[in-house]
Amino acid sequence: RSSIGQRVGDTSDPAFLRTWDYDTTAQSVADSAGKMLYADYVESGSYPIVMANHFGGVIFHEACGHLLETTQIERGTTPFIDKKGEKIAHENLTAWDEGLSGDAFGTLDMDDEGMPTQRTLLIENGILKNFLSDRAGSMRTGHPRTGSGRRQSYTYAAASRMRNTYIASGDYTTEDLFASIDKGIYCKKMGGGSVGATGQFNFGVDEAYLIEDGKVTKPLKGATLIGEAKEIMQRISMCSSDLSLAPGFCGSVSGSIYVTVGQPHLKVDSITVGGR
Repeated sequence: RSSIGQRVGDTSDPAFLRTWDYDTTAQSVADSAGKMLYADYVESGSYPIVMANHFGGVIFHEACGHLLETTQIERGTTPFIDKKGEKIAHENLTAWDEGLSGDAFGTLDMDDEGMPTQRTLLIENGILKNFLSDRAGSMRTGHPRTGSGRRQSYTYAAASRMRNTYIASGDYTTEDLFASIDKGIYCKKMGGGSVGATGQFNFGVDEAYLIEDGKVTKPLKGATLIGEAKEIMQRISMCSSDLSLAPGFCGSVSGSIYVTVGQPHLKVDSITVGGR
């Protein structure tokens, strides 16, 4: 049994709900559900994939973003602990975390320790540039504070957490990504998953399609993406120019907080796909 849905969120005036086109959203969800109802099961194997923009960014958030928090440095669980200034991803990948994007779900004037929020470059052209740090994390690790001290409420101690975290737009068109694949999988809508302490992950794909000779063809179901952050980051070889952000909630040591995830359409050269 599986399900299809779509989350909507904003931090602006709730009046945006008056202009939200819920009919179009509902029709899109219904169309996706109908296609998946009669989809074939995916065959297990290693495939090149195209991941959709918007909520597709949840994998970067979960499998890599948390590993760039100083909380993970203190625990000794991040494989990137001594990699600042080194190449940890493909040269076509740049990633940011910031709290400044208009009405995005993770936007805030200051963090929960009173430091003004800012724009933090995490990865630039594959090179690790910064970690996310709160006050205590900065004192213990030596990494500068980034306005990332966040908590759900006063009952939690603040910790280094993400805000609006996303992979930046690239120079390719979405068509370029598909055209580069002879046989692969288009992961249009991501589902839930799990992530190990050091970046091993598996994520279900709620809506997937076969790519054949650069074209999206039949729907597929039952796909699970399996990998490890430090390996998959090196295989994200193409990013399109259609960055889109999606609202969400993140649970960690300092409680559940508002965040944004995001990315453009991107190509992963090879990833293990679990299926039948």
